[in-house]
Amino acid sequence: MNISVLLLRPSNPECGTVASFHFDGAKRRKGLGVTVPTERWDRKRQRLKVSATLHRDERTRLMALNQRIDQQLKAIQDTFHSLSYALEREPTWEEFSRALDRLQAGEEKVVEATLTFYEWVESFIVESETHRTNAKGQKLHARTIAKYRTVLLQLKRFATTQLGRAMRFEDWDETLVNRYKTFRANQGCKVSTIGKDLAVIKVWLKKAHHRKLHDNRSFLEPYFVPPKHRGLKVHLSLEDLDTLEKAMLPSVGRNGRELKALHHVRDLFLVACWTGARYSDLKRFPDLIGDLWDQHGGQCPDELVFVQDKTDDRVRIPILDAVKRIVAKYDGRLPKAMSNQKMNRVIKEVLAHAGLTRTIEMASGDPQNTKPIRTPFNELVTLHTARRTFATNMWELQVLSAGELRSLTGHESEQALLLYLNVDREQVAQRAGAKLREALRQRA
Repeated sequence: MNISVLLLRPSNPECGTVASFHFDGAKRRKGLGVTVPTERWDRKRQRLKVSATLHRDERTRLMALNQRIDQQLKAIQDTFHSLSYALEREPTWEEFSRALDRLQAGEEKVVEATLTFYEWVESFIVESETHRTNAKGQKLHARTIAKYRTVLLQLKRFATTQLGRAMRFEDWDETLVNRYKTFRANQGCKVSTIGKDLAVIKVWLKKAHHRKLHDNRSFLEPYFVPPKHRGLKVHLSLEDLDTLEKAMLPSVGRNGRELKALHHVRDLFLVACWTGARYSDLKRFPDLIGDLWDQHGGQCPDELVFVQDKTDDRVRIPILDAVKRIVAKYDGRLPKAMSNQKMNRVIKEVLAHAGLTRTIEMASGDPQNTKPIRTPFNELVTLHTARRTFATNMWELQVLSAGELRSLTGHESEQALLLYLNVDREQVAQRAGAKLREALRQRA
């Protein structure tokens, strides 16, 4: 392989170097990760000029840079030979390029085909943090990366206790999948959690197969389809919201100290119920609304415009009367939100004080005990319930189309919104039928 060394931007005083060579029928370039002083570059020799007239320190620096270039070129040649030997054929450009990326990242095994299952998954996670994007071209969310790491940790624990050795690509079959489901169920995981685990593992096996790391096609089998459990969706009705707002919450604890947390969480939860805000956006509301309060001379504005943290979409939502009452109570300075976990715990306590504890029967999410369970309503409510509450209540008012409601919630599609609403398809069909009959009646 004949490799030339070129300067990336020769007009700059210092610039990076790239290796240029023909590969797989096309001219390719790959950065060497070495930055050099442009004025010392010898285009003919493709190295830095080192003369005896230079200061000793400068000569040493330039010689070290030339040595790094030589090392990088040798590494490219060695990687090509190693990869060809491992694959027993010449690699494609995609395979060779990934191997060079791993080389520059300092990976011990630059030949991807030699990676073990764990090494591949860890490599996949690192790649996901820096290069992978979602369907919208956005960087993967930190929660997605955290889920990857959790699944890998559980797989290692499973392999240690159930297999007595490290996991391998060829291990995955129906028996192993069922054993893993049982392992996670014994930990107390719900069907939905186990389903998310299998979805992640399926992605790992599929991507590794596409890169020819293994020949196991078990990820295509029906038993690898993640189990689905449609948990009961709850929301607060308009009557529930009125009850919650008027509830007399305790102000003093048993130790005589003032209880502000119950009141602050109740009010922020109500704001979320009347705006459909996610927690990540609700955290910003004290500052956003506080600025608008000042701009309007100590009055609450009629609408709030902001960019959603999760989707980067700009939304414009009305500030309804219930929210205005809460904002006015705090003179435009809403309390700061606690952590999501703390708020979820306090919300359940707040609803209990408001008497919203009616019993709800729901299907079990426990894969080992499928009998229906009965749970107090307040125990099913979290901060995220507020977003479903807003969407469902606004839909049931029958004054907004799905598209209009979607503009307020920021959902990407009407289908996503309808799946999110706490209504069934029959209710949607009845509403559509009523509209059709009315339209035809007026036409007649």
